[in-house]
Amino acid sequence: MKTLPAPVRALLQLFSGEAPDPLLAENEQRELLELADRTHCTLYLAGYATPERLARNAGRYRRLRLAYDEAATALSENGIEFLLLKGFTHAVDSGLDPTRRYQSDLDILCLPEDTARARAALQQIGYADHGRAALSDHHARPLVKPFRWQWRGDYFDPDLPISIELHHTLWNSARDRIGIPDVHQFWSRRTLLAVEGRMIPALAEADRMAFGALHVLRHILRNDASPAHVFELAQMLNLRADHQEFWQEWTRIHDSQCRALQAIAFQFARCWFRCSLSPAAEQEWQALSPSVHAWFREWTFSPLVNLVRPNKDVLWLHMALLPRRRDRLAVAFGKLIPMRLPRSADRIGYHAVALARVLTAGSRRRATAPSTASHTSD
Repeated sequence: MKTLPAPVRALLQLFSGEAPDPLLAENEQRELLELADRTHCTLYLAGYATPERLARNAGRYRRLRLAYDEAATALSENGIEFLLLKGFTHAVDSGLDPTRRYQSDLDILCLPEDTARARAALQQIGYADHGRAALSDHHARPLVKPFRWQWRGDYFDPDLPISIELHHTLWNSARDRIGIPDVHQFWSRRTLLAVEGRMIPALAEADRMAFGALHVLRHILRNDASPAHVFELAQMLNLRADHQEFWQEWTRIHDSQCRALQAIAFQFARCWFRCSLSPAAEQEWQALSPSVHAWFREWTFSPLVNLVRPNKDVLWLHMALLPRRRDRLAVAFGKLIPMRLPRSADRIGYHAVALARVLTAGSRRRATAPSTASHTSD
């Protein structure tokens, strides 16, 4: 912790309820607030969740609930089956106050063959395509109602337009080269979750844990870590650490590959936010390959450091999960040499600095990680 950049160290200390040590200089305070706002953590931090910010975020939360009700009615009336991902369901599963949770959109999963009809149903109630391209390989372009709103630097603006993202998959193996066939079973186990008087279609409880963990891991592997999402996962794990029946079901319905990948996300939650792991989750962590354990011994906090100081240390973790050489080469090439030139000088600088650091780190890694073979598959 002492070697972390001051804003990152302070962020973790504030999450745990501690005062930053040492006290931050004025410029470090500004860096911390900018980092907390940008990563949607501010309302979880003591001293930063001001009454004004909380009130503004609560107003946005009320709008999100109304937007969900309208969208759910439109989809149901058109005979389209769907379920809600993240959002309200994560708030329930983590036990966190939903008015402290930053949420910019609604994530809705449909069967791939139903996404066109779902899009049409939402367009009938005023939504339209937004942006030039999809923001993820898990969903198409966001849908937003027409607006005149303009960004004014306020992450908690209650008038921020609400977008809907129609997901067609829970995991796409093409880019990350990590297959998880088990996720195709999640849809068949969907259920209804009680959320503030609403019965919301959602993944089954063990699958919500799995999706939360896989979502965390995907963002970390893509150098886009979200400390807020990892914190939510840590709270989910804390609440269920002693629930033996939950972990028996979790073990029964998820195959070894799916459990192992979740265990990596669980380890980030434990290291960053000191959460408890159940015996079943601990067993999965201990079963991971020596190269994964070696990576965590040296670079546990690298995804967080990357938020303020460019690095691509997570590349070596990704390599440890890929048993095939051609997949390792494809992922390494894509991470180190982007196919598209970044549009801004800042992003060009990011890749240049990160590339130099990852090549330096690679020489150290050869001494600490004895194998790159994955132990996560059957």
